[in-house]
Amino acid sequence: MVAMAAAVVTVVSIAWMAAGNGNPIQSVTDDDIYLIEQGGFDISIPVAGDITSLDVVEVRNELEGTSTIMELIPEGTTVPKGDLLLKLDDEPIRKLIENESEQVTKARNQLETANSNLEIAEKRKETNIAQAQLQIDIAELSLEAWINGEVVSLRKKYALEIETAEKDYHRLQEKYKTSLELKTQEFISQDELDQDEISMIRAKSSWEQATLASEVYEKYTYKKDEQLKQSDLDMAREEYDRIVRREEAAVRGAESNVEAYEEGFKNRTDRLARYKEQMTFCEVRAPSPGLVVYGSSVEEWRDDKPLRVGTKVSRNELLFILPNNSNMAAELSVNEALSGYVKFGQRATVIADAIPDVVLEAEVVGVGVLAEDGGWRDPNRREYTISVRLDGEENLNLKPSMRCKGRIFIDRVDDVLYVPVHAISREGMTPYVWIASGDGYEQRAVQLGQSSELFVVLSEGVSDGERVLLREPTPSSIVSRLGEQQDPV
Repeated sequence: MVAMAAAVVTVVSIAWMAAGNGNPIQSVTDDDIYLIEQGGFDISIPVAGDITSLDVVEVRNELEGTSTIMELIPEGTTVPKGDLLLKLDDEPIRKLIENESEQVTKARNQLETANSNLEIAEKRKETNIAQAQLQIDIAELSLEAWINGEVVSLRKKYALEIETAEKDYHRLQEKYKTSLELKTQEFISQDELDQDEISMIRAKSSWEQATLASEVYEKYTYKKDEQLKQSDLDMAREEYDRIVRREEAAVRGAESNVEAYEEGFKNRTDRLARYKEQMTFCEVRAPSPGLVVYGSSVEEWRDDKPLRVGTKVSRNELLFILPNNSNMAAELSVNEALSGYVKFGQRATVIADAIPDVVLEAEVVGVGVLAEDGGWRDPNRREYTISVRLDGEENLNLKPSMRCKGRIFIDRVDDVLYVPVHAISREGMTPYVWIASGDGYEQRAVQLGQSSELFVVLSEGVSDGERVLLREPTPSSIVSRLGEQQDPV
């Protein structure tokens, strides 16, 4: 950063740390004289802010509805992880758990009954379908037995009767013809001839009856029996389909009941589990070590009183914050004009107002993205928040919101010639210093370099070992001024 010394006084606020070839303040014997020596100094930005914690855990009320505080840890207590912070009234939730446990038992019994009914329906389905299938098998076997047995047997019977009757008729017909010849020759009587004729007529009638019986069977009885057998088979198949549909519907109904009772049992079980989980929220324990701070103390918008036994709290209400005092930081405000010089990892120092004699080393770990204004008191002020992590604060009992001051070291210059900023004066636009020369002081123009709140680099115009007057010399001690021709010293 290159700047004029006068600009540094008004813009850059910087803490000085001597370095290089020694402490120049210790090298002079007169408070008004500064000995120029090769060395260096730090450039820093003064800041102020609040102590905070890098590990801050919020503890909120997870219990549904509202509940009453029964036990409460005092604010400001330092607790380890797992310590009881607060206990809420658990009687309402206990009653809910008791009632819901009864409902879960009832739902479980209903589900078991539904499962038993489903099992019965499935068994009944198997049995009834098997019986229906048996009727189909019987009807098919009956049809097959009729076709391959009874029909074949009757047809053979009718064919045998026709054939036998036909042959008997033809035999008796021939016999009757012979009897006619024998009667003509008077070898047989008329009665014997009539008997042979009657036997022939009877044989013919038997043949005709056998033929008619066969025709009636084929035209009528066979078709009737076939239709009856096929009808029995068709009815058995239709009955099978009806039984299958009926039993499947019964099983589906039983399955629907099981699903409904399973859903009811699951809902009841989940509700009971939620109530039991809610029961655990009645005891609020520290999720991590830290300092107990009530939520009512940090949320400025809340107009309620601090937490106490008997206070009612709502779901998701901030109960506590637990800053970890072993991992502290500082949130510091930096003017917008200087914020661009602050980078991650830069060194810083912090002094808490409560412990002014302890300087803590720190490191920049966060730079705000948006500037904040000064509010109604100073609307023109724009500042960025810088977070620095503290080192060595473990045993100092620091607490969040403690005020602090600090410096952020943004640069350092080494191996340069420099003087205190109040040694610089100006004549017009020309900066100059008063250099000891003989028994007086000469006014010498200088070229300014990098600067801090306390020091400024002189890149031209002075030499190592020269002495600078830190105030305006008396007129009698001035040996030369700017623009005057000087004799070589």
